[in-house]
Amino acid sequence: MSRRLNQLLCALAAAWPGTGPAAEEAKPKWLDGLAVTFRPSNGGSADTTVRPHFMLYVPLGQAPTPFVAPGAFTAEWEGVIDLDLRDRFVFQAELNGSLRMELNGAVVLDVTSDGGTTETTGRIRLNSRTNTLKATYTSPRDGDAFFRLYWATPDFAKEPIPPRFLKHAPSDRLTMGAALRRGRQLAAGHRCFACHTDGVPAQGMPELAMDAPALDGIGSRLDAGWMAQWILNPARLRPRATMPLMLHGASIGADAGAIAAFLGSLKSGGSFPMVNDNAKTAEAGQKLFTQLNCVACHTVAGDSLAEGKVALGQVRWKFGQAGSLAAFLRNPQAHYSWNRMPNFALTQDEAAALAAHLFQSADLAKRGSLAANATLIAKGRKLVQSTGCLNCHALKLDNHFTAPSIVDLAKGCLADNPTGAKSPGFAFSESDRAALRLFLREGRASLGQESLAEFALRQSADLNCANCHGQIAMVPPLDVIGGKLKPEWSRRILGGSLAKRQRPWLTARMPAFPARADSLAKGLALLNGHPPVTPPDVPVDAEKAAIGRKLVSANGGFFCFSCHGIGDLNPAQVFDAQGINLARVGERLLPEYFRRWMRSPLRIDPQAKMPAYFNQGQSALFDVLDGDADRQIEALHHYILQGSRMIPPGAPGK
Repeated sequence: MSRRLNQLLCALAAAWPGTGPAAEEAKPKWLDGLAVTFRPSNGGSADTTVRPHFMLYVPLGQAPTPFVAPGAFTAEWEGVIDLDLRDRFVFQAELNGSLRMELNGAVVLDVTSDGGTTETTGRIRLNSRTNTLKATYTSPRDGDAFFRLYWATPDFAKEPIPPRFLKHAPSDRLTMGAALRRGRQLAAGHRCFACHTDGVPAQGMPELAMDAPALDGIGSRLDAGWMAQWILNPARLRPRATMPLMLHGASIGADAGAIAAFLGSLKSGGSFPMVNDNAKTAEAGQKLFTQLNCVACHTVAGDSLAEGKVALGQVRWKFGQAGSLAAFLRNPQAHYSWNRMPNFALTQDEAAALAAHLFQSADLAKRGSLAANATLIAKGRKLVQSTGCLNCHALKLDNHFTAPSIVDLAKGCLADNPTGAKSPGFAFSESDRAALRLFLREGRASLGQESLAEFALRQSADLNCANCHGQIAMVPPLDVIGGKLKPEWSRRILGGSLAKRQRPWLTARMPAFPARADSLAKGLALLNGHPPVTPPDVPVDAEKAAIGRKLVSANGGFFCFSCHGIGDLNPAQVFDAQGINLARVGERLLPEYFRRWMRSPLRIDPQAKMPAYFNQGQSALFDVLDGDADRQIEALHHYILQGSRMIPPGAPGK
């Protein structure tokens, strides 16, 4: 091992527990996901990372990872399939390219296809616990590169291998890949290239478009005293703050006060909604706080600060008045499009109730007010123009700050001992600085690569998606979403563009993240082996659709509309939990997922309330298509593909 790599591994051990020499004895034997090494066919540098799914989709002309050039490539997968019980499986692949797979040292699949589905393998016995997996996928000469691997047993039909069974061992190559990605994410998230603009591509990594809170009218939205303390040291108020300390020297306190005085003078027209800060309103807000699972991302006053969460004890001090907080809660992205705060499409009454609850539970300690005058405001204005604020924050004001090119990485923002430096002071750990230096030295070309699959991995972690998905009743696990929803539908959900909630009877509510919506929706699909744009649906077969209509009926069918509405027809008699309107299913679900769901809902989501109507390829309705499960599911699919043109059972047909 080279000296440089060994030093890097040691420096990063604290950031990635279980990797590097210092953690050798404490690390778990297996970690989640499979290790995959991407190698460009032209002989360029390889890149090793971890993927949670054993599938892949790379559109033609794009790179398989941000650290590999676009073009032909191979992907070498390594790890184990970790089973609770031994069983016999068959495997089948749908792919464009070539795939060779070994299990426990034996070749079980060696196939090439131009987009079709291969024949199934024979029955292969896999052991309980670990089964070594090695596979090599080679991209095709033409078209998008993709493969989706499925397995099946006599007890369940074909499905992708669930991520919970896929494991890998840590390695130096993975640590290096993780360090490059960590440095890339830190550089983008801290907006390094808002100041150091040299060599930054116009397009590429989506986070390059990330903004910061706009300063117009900020004095009406936030308390000037809070802003003074925030400017003085952002990390003191929020440990995860990406904003650096911009002021230096003996006058730092006075300068922070001056900037806050100027920002406090930036008022906007209009007024905030009135909030009745009474016990009844606050109680309603407390219930809403619980229903929205706000503790997934926040700690309330008095709780210890959990890693990755934002404390709410400061909200009363920060916003000054409950109406300002209520306005923020209704549209967190109004002045900061990349805000991590979810947009729950709250009504005015809901936002007011939530604000009342948060104000009553927030820190009530008295805060000193900030006295401002024209002289102090003028000083603050000059400081805003000269200290770099306008490199990130939008305001119609001349910017007099310039930053040097990134030449000597040991100085400035990444100095080991920045005391006395005039550069911005970030709360970087030693491992953060090591990762940033590595990335800026060896990985900056990756900024020009979109790599939306990895964007989805980064953002779903940063937005704490897994704190709700799979944790709350009726909220599906996160790892199935990209293989479940058509990316066009995901984009509408994430963008908040749906006219109304699709499951208004649920207490849980899916929020919107508009700035991330398009890239995140496409990335989730790619990560699950599906294209970023859904191929056109097959033409509706009228005969099959008519059979599907019979199958959803109460007369000789499964009585699907007992729980599901169909267009304007409301559910007849919901037994346990209401289902989504069937007229929306065709535009929501990927066809392959629809078929898997119909065969065994509980196999996909153990929380599912929908019963299983098919067993061992048969249904109880033997008089319809001979009881053949696949043919009945196909008929149902053609029926739901009609969308708004669906004729409900019992309605006059054609």
